[in-house]
Amino acid sequence: VQPTCGMATKPPLPLPLPLPLMLMLMLMLAAAAEAALSGATEAFGSTTTAAVARDVEALLKPAISFSLDEDDTSEGNGESAVPAAWEAVAQRMLQYRQLECHETSVDVLSDMLDAAEANDRLAMAALGVNFLLGQECAPKRNLTWGVHWIRRAANEGQPDAQAMLAFLHDSDALRLVYNYTAESFEREQALPLYEAAAAAGSLYAQMALGHKHANGLGGFSESCPAAAAYYEQAAAQAVAAMDPERKKTVEHSNTLDAEHMTVLARRMTDPERMDARQIEYMDYCAHVGDPAGKVAMAHLYHAGLHGVPRDVEAAEYWLGSAAAKGDPSAHANLGIVRMRKKQYSKAVKSLRRAAKFNDASGWAGLGYSYLYGAGLPQSDTLATRALWKAATMGHLDAIYNLGVLALAGRGADLQPDPKMAFRFWSVAAEFSHPQAQLLVGRMALRGLGGVRKDCRTAAFFLKHAMDNGPTPKSLLRTALRAHEARRPQRAAMHFMLAGHAGLEVGLHNAGFVLSEHIARQPGVYGKRARQAALRYLQEAAIVGSIDAQVMLATLLAETPGNDVLAMQLYTEAAQAGSKDAMWHMGYHYAKGRGVRADMSRAFELWVASNMRSKHARLHGLDALAFGVMRFVYEARVAFVMLAIGALVLTTGDPVAALQRSLRGTQQVPEWVGEDGEDDFADDDDDNDD
Repeated sequence: VQPTCGMATKPPLPLPLPLPLMLMLMLMLAAAAEAALSGATEAFGSTTTAAVARDVEALLKPAISFSLDEDDTSEGNGESAVPAAWEAVAQRMLQYRQLECHETSVDVLSDMLDAAEANDRLAMAALGVNFLLGQECAPKRNLTWGVHWIRRAANEGQPDAQAMLAFLHDSDALRLVYNYTAESFEREQALPLYEAAAAAGSLYAQMALGHKHANGLGGFSESCPAAAAYYEQAAAQAVAAMDPERKKTVEHSNTLDAEHMTVLARRMTDPERMDARQIEYMDYCAHVGDPAGKVAMAHLYHAGLHGVPRDVEAAEYWLGSAAAKGDPSAHANLGIVRMRKKQYSKAVKSLRRAAKFNDASGWAGLGYSYLYGAGLPQSDTLATRALWKAATMGHLDAIYNLGVLALAGRGADLQPDPKMAFRFWSVAAEFSHPQAQLLVGRMALRGLGGVRKDCRTAAFFLKHAMDNGPTPKSLLRTALRAHEARRPQRAAMHFMLAGHAGLEVGLHNAGFVLSEHIARQPGVYGKRARQAALRYLQEAAIVGSIDAQVMLATLLAETPGNDVLAMQLYTEAAQAGSKDAMWHMGYHYAKGRGVRADMSRAFELWVASNMRSKHARLHGLDALAFGVMRFVYEARVAFVMLAIGALVLTTGDPVAALQRSLRGTQQVPEWVGEDGEDDFADDDDDNDD
């Protein structure tokens, strides 16, 4: 049987926003346009505003997200990959990226080792990280060698090595996870190392110090300006690091990938991800003629995502095949691919076909054609109009690019206007556009271009831009894969690294892995891991994780004497909207733990929680009793339908049966036959004889 394709073959790239978000976006864009038009006479006619805009542009250096630069397709046209130089491999290792197997070949690592023995700082740092954390294709670790090379590189002033050594001191991770006691680590030594590494440009150290200043941790008092300063440095690095992967996509867009944000729990469904089975299914759909499957495979080939080799020619083939079936998205993407190949006349033809179907990417592509004069006469005014059409359809890059044009004063004979640019970038930033988040954060931090200075707004957007970078994603994704492969020590190390960098999911998941896996070890080893788990969950709750607060309360409730505190934490989480917390509150009411026993209140809370919590773990009779209760509750609709079905089968007319049941309390008159005779008349006659 041929399966249904279509919506199951969505590519992992930006798509039109859902209807509620589209409505919100339209309102925000309308507000931005109205504000811009209301101040047009003063803002656009003011030489002062233009001068301020030039200063802002010189400081921020914003650029159009799409360019016609030549692609580096040396690894993208079916050619076999060649081993990278050890320096490039070392840089990726220090970004905590997982490498391709050819990059961890014996030759590459041998060259790196030779350089390290020659006192090369980069090689020493990379070897240290590799021996401590391992790679998917080189999983073996050697903690002694790892610490040796990290210390040597840190002593030579290598910033990434200093940041890793600071983490080891700050977390005591090697003792917690591996019970490694060959060398001691002291928390007091972490801060000077973090500060030295951050000053020398370490992204990880900047993230860690920003987190500590933002939340008053590690001996710091809470300071928004200090946190925002570190976040700004880290966000700038993170956004720049996105460019190589972003420019491999058709539209130079940021790829969508939420797998790394998976929150671990005791009961959880499998996270949605683009795995081998899904890619195989998409490829099948493409080959049986499904346009959505063709477009999805084209995106994967063009970007080289999820294990699919980068092959631009294959991407163009699938887009052309889908366009031949009339798919507007295929026309749009095919036009952009051809534009990047300098086939301008073909590109414009495809883009115009897509725009006739009101495809957002088609309009954006026409905007780029006008902007660069690629197949169409160069016109900032027409470029702005086309990008505006794309923006109103939810195209985030178009919204961002309108901000870039507004700051430069390009389009419709307008003067440069930093406030108008800020409004466009704010709209894109609200929908998680990293480049826009960086610019909004930097403008709000300094009050640039007449924008109101607001440290909290700046810190919020700068942190989100930073968290979208490849290093945080790689740490969390690697940890998640290790957890699913039942390698808790590897998972714990990577989640702890992410947590100390201030990633909320990393803090929560580090606490989970430590409590559910590492703490199960006997003796002092397990007890130490449990105490550390409570600290990580508490820190995650401080930065806003409701799931961490529920998990923290659950661990506390499992220890005698903590029921009252656990109920307080559950209550706060329930007030914040956590259904899981409501379930646990119901359990405490049912058992009378920390509160007076009240089954009525317990059932109320269980119903509100949909009879489940992903953090619950019941045993024995409790598990059996609650399982039966949940089954009955969830099957109540089925029971009602069965009862109606039985009623129909037995009465034939459920409406009449219902009417009779309603008349049950009324006096029923004696039934008389059609002839008005008594049914028992014959019996009376026989008795008379």
